[in-house]
Amino acid sequence: MAEYEAVLRTAELGPGQMQEVTAQGETLLVVNIGQTYYAYSAHCPYDGTNLAREGHIIGDTVVCPTDGRAFDLRTGSSERPGDVRSLDRYSIRVIDNEVLVGPPLPPYWRRGAA
Repeated sequence: MAEYEAVLRTAELGPGQMQEVTAQGETLLVVNIGQTYYAYSAHCPYDGTNLAREGHIIGDTVVCPTDGRAFDLRTGSSERPGDVRSLDRYSIRVIDNEVLVGPPLPPYWRRGAA
């Protein structure tokens, strides 16, 4: 498996839009928030709903229509107090207007930890 896989062109995903893609052997959602691209596992970690297909973007969050949880699209973390699960985040690069998805990143709360 290639370290980074091309999944779409930047012209295919405007600001505030998300799209389901397959990369790294997983179903993912790629989202464009203010011309910054993020890639996450497509499924709600609480109920398995495919957020790329059924979720709704509100501001900088994607909302699960099944359980109402909102996930921050910059970090993947749930905005519901007490929640400990987050969306798995994947590394992403944009090269020559092509969006490439790479391996998963450590959970948000562990980034920068020694």
